[in-house]
Amino acid sequence: MGNSIRLVALDLDGTLLNSKKLISPRNLAALERARAQGVLVVPITGRPAQGLPQSVLDLPGLRYAVTSNGATIRDLVAGRVLLEKHLDARTCLDVLEACRHFAMIREAFRDGVGYLSREDYDTLCLRHAGSPILPYLLDTRQVLPGTVVQFLQRDARPVEELFFLTDSPETKADLRRTLEPLPGIGFADPFPNDLEVIAGDIDKGEALRYLLRQLDIAPEQTLALGDGGSDLPLLQAAGIGVAMGNAVDHVKQGADAVTATCDEDGVALALERFVLGE
Repeated sequence: MGNSIRLVALDLDGTLLNSKKLISPRNLAALERARAQGVLVVPITGRPAQGLPQSVLDLPGLRYAVTSNGATIRDLVAGRVLLEKHLDARTCLDVLEACRHFAMIREAFRDGVGYLSREDYDTLCLRHAGSPILPYLLDTRQVLPGTVVQFLQRDARPVEELFFLTDSPETKADLRRTLEPLPGIGFADPFPNDLEVIAGDIDKGEALRYLLRQLDIAPEQTLALGDGGSDLPLLQAAGIGVAMGNAVDHVKQGADAVTATCDEDGVALALERFVLGE
């Protein structure tokens, strides 16, 4: 099996990145051995482009990156966008109107930057104070003079996604039920309390299929790893879908295999088993 895999698709947070938001030495060594065998490594993340850590951008041989849950695919070497599946401003305003009564943080992502109100920004920073993800949030957010609605009313260009941070899984479920009837939208489910609204015809799995067609790689020649609900379409689109040991239960149930957690070199263990033949 070691010679059959040509592309490895990796979620970042909770997968390649451990709880300290670092790539472990064993994971890095396994990725380097895979690259030496001619295997392409592609991060497929919910993060915007500006949120890709330098440690990921420095991976040897890195060429392609899928960001915002599939909304954008970039050729990093050629410096061009291969695919954009974004939400138009009118659809975003309809979504925001439908959920106006929810108490939650609202963000709109455009060109890899998350735009939000001052009140929501302060709440976001307080929520993640002292956590390893806070520097990433500070680097990828832009405080608006007003609300996200006013921002989209002033500037009607498309956005990559809307990101809603609720106070509980129950509130998130209620939010999704409220928004599901709206046309032209889809959902990504990265964390228990958070919901991302994306274009209805894209997700991590569809982004992987698109990239494979461009590269003339068969799905059965791919390995994908992830941990969150938004990773399940990715795992199911790959020839071998591996859930992390820290993945949510329904992702584990939908995967072909389960590896160790992100803090136990789970990526390296999967690569050693399915790619490197070790």
